[in-house]
Amino acid sequence: MIGRIIALIILFTGMSMAEYRVFTREEKSSGNPLLGLLGGHQQRIEAHFFRDSETALCIVDEGSGQPRYGSLEAAMRRHRCIAGINGGYFGADAARTPIGLLCHEGFSISPPAYGSFTVAGVVYDTGKFIRMERSRSISVPVRNMREAIQGGPFLVEQGVPVPGLEKNRRAMRTFIATNGAGHWCIAITSPLSLHELAVWLSSAKALGDFRVASALNLDGGSSCSFWDGSAGINRPGFKAVRNYVGVRTRLSVAAPAPSQSKAKKK
Repeated sequence: MIGRIIALIILFTGMSMAEYRVFTREEKSSGNPLLGLLGGHQQRIEAHFFRDSETALCIVDEGSGQPRYGSLEAAMRRHRCIAGINGGYFGADAARTPIGLLCHEGFSISPPAYGSFTVAGVVYDTGKFIRMERSRSISVPVRNMREAIQGGPFLVEQGVPVPGLEKNRRAMRTFIATNGAGHWCIAITSPLSLHELAVWLSSAKALGDFRVASALNLDGGSSCSFWDGSAGINRPGFKAVRNYVGVRTRLSVAAPAPSQSKAKKK
C-alpha cells in the first residue's frame, strides 16, 4: 500500500512539474530542405523545463554490449523519468565507448576527459543541486557527483554567445541550459549551426521568460532524440547512442524501484 501511495505521489508530482514548450522563428534563408524535418521553414526549439530543487538528473547508460534499453523512451520509462534527451559523445567502436565523464547513481562509468570541444563542459547532480561548469574548473570532486555527463561545446556563457562556434554546418541539436538560478531545460532543435543556436538562445525572450545564462551542446545530428512523457511527445533518434540525459522527481530517486519493492515482499 505504501509503495502504491509513493508511486501515485511521484506520478502527480511529475505531471504538475512538467512544462513542455515550443519556440519558433522564421528561417532567414530559404531553400534548405532539411528544415522540413521539424517545422518547414521555421526554426524550432522543443524544450522541457524543470527546477533542480524538485527535479534530479538521471544519466542512463546503454552499456558497451547489446543495448539495455534500445531507445530513449524505453530508458526513460524504466528509470521513471519525466523527460529526456540523447546524451554525450561516444566512440565509433563497437562498444560505443563514452567520451568523457559519465556517472550514474554515484558510480563512475567513464572518467573525465579534456582537450576537446566535445568535452568542454560538465553538467552534474550532487543529489541536492544541479550545476554546469567548464571541465577544467569543476568545483565538486567526481566522487561527490550522483549523476554527471560531459558535453560540448558551450553555446552560451554568462548570457552571451560563445565566440568561434561553427557557422555553416547545420544539424539537429540537443542541449541543456540553465538560467543560473536553479531553473533548467533540456531541448531539441531543428537543423541549426552551433553559432545560430547560440545567438538565438542568448537573444531576448528566446525561450520566453527563461533567460539562458549557460547552455551546453550535446551529441547532435542523427543521434538527436527527445521524449516528454507528460506531454506525450516522442522524437526518436535515427542512430544508436551510448547514453541519455533524463530528468525525474527527486522524490522518485528516494523511492524503491518496482522490482526492488517486489523482491522485499517475497
